[in-house]
Amino acid sequence: MSQTPVKVPPSATSYTPATQDVDLRSQINMLLHKEGHVTRIQDTLLHSLDAHPSNWPSAVQSHALALLRSGEVTTFPALMRRVLEDVRQDTAAASASSSFSDSNTASNSSGGETNGAATNGNGSNNKNGASNDSSGGGGGGGGLAIPDAVVDAVLKTTRECLDTVCEVDDDA
Repeated sequence: MSQTPVKVPPSATSYTPATQDVDLRSQINMLLHKEGHVTRIQDTLLHSLDAHPSNWPSAVQSHALALLRSGEVTTFPALMRRVLEDVRQDTAAASASSSFSDSNTASNSSGGETNGAATNGNGSNNKNGASNDSSGGGGGGGGLAIPDAVVDAVLKTTRECLDTVCEVDDDA
């Protein structure tokens, strides 16, 4: 299926954006495009987003419409910048909250209670059982965060695609 795989030196694992080998990246990208892997990755992303119970595409659409209706943004480029920034913020906040709750759960096994208050049963640490959905204006709440299950599915597919076009060169 794949042509000769791109030889990747073991040192590539420590590359940063500043030290990345541009030619290597170009070769990998070319093969990913040429062999249809980019389309596969995109299809996995779209399917995972549509299939996830959070209904993420609708939340983003509702958020964008709320921004336009409120007059907070008036042009498409401004809307795209704002929505992408809000998604990044909510994803970062959800990630930070997740890592905090993971460490809190590991250190506190008191049967569903945290500081004397029972959790609301859905794994959320929100007060008063509030949901994480923020389909209205503003960026808070985590409703625009890309679901972890979606990220995991896309990373799995991306790794599989990279495994087909890359070969770690142990002789380097």
